[in-house]
Amino acid sequence: MRFLSVRLLGVLALAFAALISPSVAQAEVKALLVASNYDKAQDEQLRLANPIADLRLIRSSLRSTNVRDLTVLEEPTAQDWQEGFDAWLDTLSGDDIGLFYYAGHGFQFDGLNYLLSSDGVSLIPLDALVGQITARARGAVIIIDACRNNPFFNAEPEAALDIIEIDGTTRSLSFIRLEDMSGAGDGLAQLGNLRGLSAVAFFSTEPGNVAEDGDQPGKGSPFAIEFAKQIDRRQSLDEVFRKTAIAVNKRTDERQSPWRQGDLAFDVFISGMRALPIP
Repeated sequence: MRFLSVRLLGVLALAFAALISPSVAQAEVKALLVASNYDKAQDEQLRLANPIADLRLIRSSLRSTNVRDLTVLEEPTAQDWQEGFDAWLDTLSGDDIGLFYYAGHGFQFDGLNYLLSSDGVSLIPLDALVGQITARARGAVIIIDACRNNPFFNAEPEAALDIIEIDGTTRSLSFIRLEDMSGAGDGLAQLGNLRGLSAVAFFSTEPGNVAEDGDQPGKGSPFAIEFAKQIDRRQSLDEVFRKTAIAVNKRTDERQSPWRQGDLAFDVFISGMRALPIP
């Protein structure tokens, strides 16, 4: 009888928690992970040591969570980006949380952020990607470990990067000259299309700063290492972000401070909620 009473109290406590926490998301999380080391790019200055290792760290952690729908794109060309992103986007419904993770080169130009395809010749507009996700899903979680350096300081004056059109939101700009990219600011800019409470973005460092790639090739960046430690724990996404930021700041001797933008109207628990203590 005592055992039954304890179990009953536990059930009632859980029910009460559900009643007082209507903002907790019960939606399915569908993740797309993308990364490039640029090993096959003609320009050797594009080479990075850890993005693929970063992706695999995050993938390993997510596999131990509640995420069951996990899509991975390693070293995607421009065509791979288009096809892979569109296919993943088609899986999203209005009840889902779309989680997008990217590790590789990222740049800001004219107030917009761009991600670089693995061939090193095409740019994917990040703001447009976010807009596509928020249009399909209940909410978007955007994780970007991209602003590592600008390898185009010594670019040929006439060389240019193509821009992959996503939903026609690139201001009709079809290419960017590398000469202009060489003068782009460090790091990434704030996202310009986070309306309402439809999306939250978590960057590996603050706007205008450069994120570290990691001291050991194949071992992961400081951000990926710490984020992977937190994402598979039973805690809210807000806690994941805060604890990751604190740990990265400490690991890099305060050179790098992860930064968030935007918010969601509900709590997200990638690995589930903490179990309530039984009275």
